[in-house]
Formats: sequence, structure tokens, C-alpha cells
Amino acid sequence: ARGSSNKSPALEEPMNLLYDMNDCYSKLRELVPGIPQGTKVSQVEILQHVIDYIFDLQIVLEEGAKGRDPSSEATLLSLK
Repeated sequence: ARGSSNKSPALEEPMNLLYDMNDCYSKLRELVPGIPQGTKVSQVEILQHVIDYIFDLQIVLEEGAKGRDPSSEATLLSLK
């Protein structure tokens, strides 16, 4: 169990880290659009979706800074 007191703290630490990382991947799945919900997706695939999403956001922000194109704001909102 996650909070079992039968194990020494040194043995619990890697397991707690694993649970924390799994929680982080679950949160990324919720936050990043385009990640298929309800299907098994590897951690590498989740990270690739995150990278792609950040790259897309960067492009939209750079385009918006260049000409303050009103459609950039709509595009940014649609990415959310």
C-alpha cells in the first residue's frame, strides 16, 4: 500500500516517486488537448503530445506578437 508503515523510508521513496510521476502523467492527459481519452497511451506519447502542444502555442504567440492578428487570439482559444 502507498502509506504502509511496514517498509523502511528508503524503500518507500522510489514507490512514492513512481506514484507522483504517474499522477503527473494523468494530469497532463487531462490538460493537453489532442491526447486520446479512454485509450492506452504510453508516457512517451503523452510527452510527445505535450511537446507538440507547446510548439503550437509558441507559434500562435509569435504570430500574435508580430501583427496582433485578431485571429491569433481565436486560434489560441481553440487550442485550449
